[in-house]
Amino acid sequence: MANRLGMVHGLTTHDKYDIALFINEKEKARWSDLQKEFVDKDSERHISRQTLSKFLKDLREDGIVTKTVDAKFLALTHIIRPIYKVTKNGKKRLQKIADRKEIYTFLETATPAEIAKLQEEIAQLKKN
Repeated sequence: MANRLGMVHGLTTHDKYDIALFINEKEKARWSDLQKEFVDKDSERHISRQTLSKFLKDLREDGIVTKTVDAKFLALTHIIRPIYKVTKNGKKRLQKIADRKEIYTFLETATPAEIAKLQEEIAQLKKN
């Protein structure tokens, strides 16, 4: 079972925040961008199309991501294509999430010596 930051028994899984962080990094993303990054079989972060849709829905409900129509593409082709963007509040929340993910990733891959050093640093912080 995955926790809220995407950890499963010491292995990183991909969660809705990975989708939001990707959109934030690109500033905006189309479905095709997201599918290439997360759904295609060659993707390192492979998830199902249904999972991607669910994550996007959750992110919109959480107020982290917005979904708008690509007006230029619509005017040229009369085809509706959504564009996903991170909201201002979403950006603030994502920074905190990204920081936590970085810490968890470090903990997953740290050597025993690095963990010992980290524990020393935490002990020092608690004293101050």
